[in-house]
Amino acid sequence: MIRLTAKTISTLLAAALLYACSGGSPAAPGGAGGVEPDGGAIGADGGAIGAVGGVTYTKDVAPILQDHCQTCHTTGGIGPFTLLSFGDAKAMVGPMVSATQSRAMPPWGAQNSAECAPPRPWLHDMRLTDAQIATLKAWKDNGAPEGDPKDAPPPRVPEALDLPGANFTTTPQPFALTTTTKDTFRCFVIDPKLAQTRYFNGASFTPGNKEIVHHVLLFSDAKGESAKLADASGGYDCFGGAGVSQPNLVAAWAPGAAPMELPPNAGVPLTAGTLLVMQIHYHPHGQDLSPDATKVQLRLSDTPPEYTAITSLIGNFKGPNGADGLLPGPNDNGKPQFKIPANVSGHTETMRMTIPQSAGPKLYVYGVAAHMHLIGNAEKVWVDHAAGGSECMLQVPAWNFNWQRMYSYDAPIEQLPTVVPGDKLTVQCTYDNTTGNPFMAQALADQGLSAPHDVSLGETTLDEMCLAATIFLQKTK
Repeated sequence: MIRLTAKTISTLLAAALLYACSGGSPAAPGGAGGVEPDGGAIGADGGAIGAVGGVTYTKDVAPILQDHCQTCHTTGGIGPFTLLSFGDAKAMVGPMVSATQSRAMPPWGAQNSAECAPPRPWLHDMRLTDAQIATLKAWKDNGAPEGDPKDAPPPRVPEALDLPGANFTTTPQPFALTTTTKDTFRCFVIDPKLAQTRYFNGASFTPGNKEIVHHVLLFSDAKGESAKLADASGGYDCFGGAGVSQPNLVAAWAPGAAPMELPPNAGVPLTAGTLLVMQIHYHPHGQDLSPDATKVQLRLSDTPPEYTAITSLIGNFKGPNGADGLLPGPNDNGKPQFKIPANVSGHTETMRMTIPQSAGPKLYVYGVAAHMHLIGNAEKVWVDHAAGGSECMLQVPAWNFNWQRMYSYDAPIEQLPTVVPGDKLTVQCTYDNTTGNPFMAQALADQGLSAPHDVSLGETTLDEMCLAATIFLQKTK
């Protein structure tokens, strides 16, 4: 399985870099730029921003690292090493340049291309410009000098690792796996002790054992049914969902995800007495079965929001549903079926959902996330409008299971892209079920297998998914 230790991240990063260099690299975000023959960096306007002899850490490199790298590569951050000082950066200059040249780092999967130009810019876009990438290479080629300390920017003020404004925090009782060969789905009942309706506005999840936490889903349980399912430890097994009659998905986490935050004037109502159910998918790890205690932080408001947030999972259809569901694809035998043959690269599966009349007159699309498992290679999400025309909402051309996140649009709510009843949302996923895929090769090695096998749709880590998570905002009635 994917192991999120520093050693494994380094191993998979190296594999991903090789993969990117062999053709898996995403497209650049646009603009001119590159490297001059002598190694000098070229700016987006085509002008040189520094010959090899002029690029230094203090003047040119430190600002880039502060703005794009130190959020993760900081003390206590999720990066496997720090990039806070000149010594840190010089020690990692080779891997840093390789990772940025291939655009494996910063880990930002959403890319623009000729076939996909998202309708709005991305909020908190981490991508480097061509000029910044060229500057890092020019610094390396110049021997990575420190430069004049007077040129250094003030030290970056670290961001809080916790959810800003969190007012409810809890950690369920630790849970330990008892198997090294099977995936486990465990639900934990959380009682926020709501005496009146409150409004969810943000969440953050911190796994206690990152080795085994595959994903986290947080559901609301307005009827309190989950309390009857829980054992003495406050949890219960729950393969396939929350196990209650009317679960409402509130938030989610996957490896690499940032805290989930809604706009200040948006939220999800949680009525008095509502319980929360945190479903965690644990994947087996033969070397570490240490107990997990995943911390949950929530931001709850007493003020009714102007917009109601609706989190939806679109995809994972096992078959056709009229004109929707799983669409016909390659290797189908008769009716559409989700099957990724062994030793096949470039295989696609496509899912479609029509926005129902019950959705209301208009939904604003605040964010979109892609989700696949280990043999996922690329994902694209677009909408065909009933009134005509199409919009590409998200394209992740170089999928990386270790770095998943909700991509939110950077625009006022009233200027966000919209969908209306009758519009069709389509999710297309591309897979590489060969040993040329470093993530598949790692998974096979972990299982003691020597060759790929046919893969179908399913919940476990070695199954596959084709899923888009979306956050819609609707004017509160």
